[in-house]
Parts: sequence; structure tokens; C-alpha cells
Amino acid sequence: MIYLCSSKSNVISTQIEHKKSLNLLFYREGFSFLVEENEKTSKISHIKVTHPSRWETEIIKELEINLRLRRSFDQVNAAFVSSFFNLVPALYAEESSEVLLNFSEAEFEDNQIMKAFLTDENCFVYGTSSSLIRKLKELYGQPFLTHSGQVFLDSISKANEAVVHLNLIQHQLEIAFFSNQKLQFYNLFETPTGEDVLFFTLFALEQLNLDGNKVELKTYGELLPATKVFQTLKKYVRFLSAAQKDEDYLANFTLQNLSKCASFQALSKEKK
Repeated sequence: MIYLCSSKSNVISTQIEHKKSLNLLFYREGFSFLVEENEKTSKISHIKVTHPSRWETEIIKELEINLRLRRSFDQVNAAFVSSFFNLVPALYAEESSEVLLNFSEAEFEDNQIMKAFLTDENCFVYGTSSSLIRKLKELYGQPFLTHSGQVFLDSISKANEAVVHLNLIQHQLEIAFFSNQKLQFYNLFETPTGEDVLFFTLFALEQLNLDGNKVELKTYGELLPATKVFQTLKKYVRFLSAAQKDEDYLANFTLQNLSKCASFQALSKEKK
């Protein structure tokens, strides 16, 4: 479990207006992507791997042969839903990767360790497939790379009230807890079933000493009101609701906000 603090940010995306960008979100079951051009977005596509043990091979092959991904893009952004991570204060980001990722489980034999800085002086240190990173750079030059948690945490609307945020991405559940606009907790759990989503949600509430009948929970990703898992959660927590009314946008919350996160990071570097 990771307890940290965060602050509110305003995302500025003027740097990528009227350009064509490709946004990719990689997860255990495959990846999703969308193209943004002239402030319009394409239909989101989902690519599933057939053999999880050959994840890297199948993903790289799809990147090579899918004509929709081989077009010319002004900007390419990629996020990874990686459980091989730690979230630390930025001042510790220069510590060795072995120390920072000591309690995390590696997902690939050949991992590339990367860092993604949040807007609140905290940093994700995470690892993912070195082969995939090399392929992305070979195909797209210098893509923006980050952890899914950075996009999620920097895109959440922070309020003064204590709120728990649940983001379900293809059987992986992100849980974040904010109080007084400060991030107190973030973690990522493997949730193959709806029962796992319920278990880890209740487990997090217990660890945070939060009353399920009093604290507010907002949902994102595949945790939509009409789903069975949402209705199951509703039986155990009183104040559960979708974070926004636009369910098409909410269903792919991380992917939809990826380019905004990338443009904010680019603007921050320019100011420095």
C-alpha cells in the first residue's frame, strides 16, 4: 500500500491542437488505442492477445501489421497498466531501481525501468517490456510513455471531501483515495472476477479506516452503473456513483485523458 499526497492541476492542451495523435493503453489482456485529429477522436479499438504467455510477441506483431497504427502521427502517447511499480516522493526518484521496486513483482524477464512524474512532486517508478519499448521507439521516434496511474491521478477531479476513486481497466483495478484534495492512497490490483473487485475495494476501505456507509466512492472505466459488478458493490457501499454521466467517455477514462496528460507534461518541461 502506498500513502502519499497530491494537489489539483489544470491540464493545458494547446500544444497539440490541430495535430494527429495516437494514444495507446497497454494492459495484461492486450491494448486499446484511439486517434485524435483536429479535436475529433476515432472509435476506440481493443486488441486482445490470444496467448498471455506470448504477450510481447503478439503485441509487437500487431503494432507492425495494423495499418491504422502505421500511419504518420504528430504525437504518440502510450500508458502501461503495470503492477510492477512503486509510487514515491520525487526527491527519492534518483534512488536505484532495485531499491524503489524491491516489493514489486516483475512482469517480464527483460524489463525497462521508467519514471513518470505526477503534478504533485511524486513519481511512479515502473517497469514494462523492454522489447515493446524498443518497438514503440522504432515505429514512432520519441513517444510519450507513462504509467496508467499517472494519467488517472492527474485526471481525477479533486474535492475537499474524502472520496475513493475506483478505475477498472480490463480486470485491473486502480484504487485512489483523496482527502482535502490530497492523495492519501493509490494501488493497483489484479481482479479477474467481480468478487475480486468487491474484495479489494472493501479491503482498501478497511485499511484506510473508512466506513462504507459514509465515504463517497466514484467509479471509472468498466465500473458502469448497468454492470453486475457495480450493482454488487452497491450492496456493500452506500454512496457509490459513476464519476460522470457520459458513460462512453467514462468507460475508457484513462485512454481518453492520455493526450491531455502528455501535453501537460510537455508544457511543464518547457516552463522548466
